[in-house]
Amino acid sequence: MGTWITIGVSLVYRKRRSKHLNRIEATFAEITSNYLYPLPGQPFDLVKANRAFRDLGIHPSKPRNVQYLIDLMIRTQRSLLGKNYANLELLYKQIPPYRVSVNKLRSKKWHIKARGIREIYEMDQKQYLKEVIREINNDNIYVRREAQIATVVFLGWESFRFLPYLKWEMTLWQQIKVVEKLHDLFPIANLKYLKKAYNTEKPYATELIMRIIRKFELVDEVDYIIRFLDAPNFDTRETAIYCISSFQLTEKQLTRLKYKFMNIRNVEQQVQVLRYINHTSPEVDITFYKLLLNSENEIIRLCSAEILWNHGYKMEIEEYYYQQYEKHPQLA
Repeated sequence: MGTWITIGVSLVYRKRRSKHLNRIEATFAEITSNYLYPLPGQPFDLVKANRAFRDLGIHPSKPRNVQYLIDLMIRTQRSLLGKNYANLELLYKQIPPYRVSVNKLRSKKWHIKARGIREIYEMDQKQYLKEVIREINNDNIYVRREAQIATVVFLGWESFRFLPYLKWEMTLWQQIKVVEKLHDLFPIANLKYLKKAYNTEKPYATELIMRIIRKFELVDEVDYIIRFLDAPNFDTRETAIYCISSFQLTEKQLTRLKYKFMNIRNVEQQVQVLRYINHTSPEVDITFYKLLLNSENEIIRLCSAEILWNHGYKMEIEEYYYQQYEKHPQLA
């Protein structure tokens, strides 16, 4: 019997809650519409709008209602561009929940702090930038991730001046998120700030810069990527190989790439680079591939032989293998 009563009460509560949320959504839609598209002779009444929200329970004592309104704000903000986008920023500063997001930023609980930062940058509340920047080295990965993204949203390319001062590594997800935000909001590259970060020695920073060069198709900055093809760090080399594959290299750059190839410490990565050289080279460098036929690694020898064979150098490959039989009769 108790179970049925609980179910019944739950259903009634959900029905009422759903109805109340629909009222909040309808009121928000009406207020936003009146603010963005006021009728002639009917200026927007801010006092009336605030009173309507308070009547619906949008105040600190009802945090769930407040959060629902914030989510509505963020969804609406994402769907608008240009003048309307800027106008909504002004509206959000004048209606409840006012300082709810920045109060979350000041919370000691990491999940509340992280959510507050996200709300701040999603609604473009740049007035809280200084407080957000203080969190870019927060001990909690989620808090500092949101703070770093917020810094990019607010400062764009100028945010790279903070890159050398980050104390924690940026995960791959963080790097991708930063690159995508930068590309969406600031699509014109500002090399002044990017190049200032070139001297950083932190692997995650160099990987981020390489991803930006690839995303923005910065052809003139390809030499930076080539620099890290033989880096000691595996992930840095992997990023360099991934990013360089988006570009067509000059003859001088190909020469540097072939030199770097010899210093790559991983055979699988060497094979990736070798296939890229084959794909991007306008002509087959017979001398280079013949040199690799004498490599100590069997996989590199086979890969080089395959490339030469596919380009029509069958006699050279046959001659090479005949010589192997002469040197090692046991192979015959």
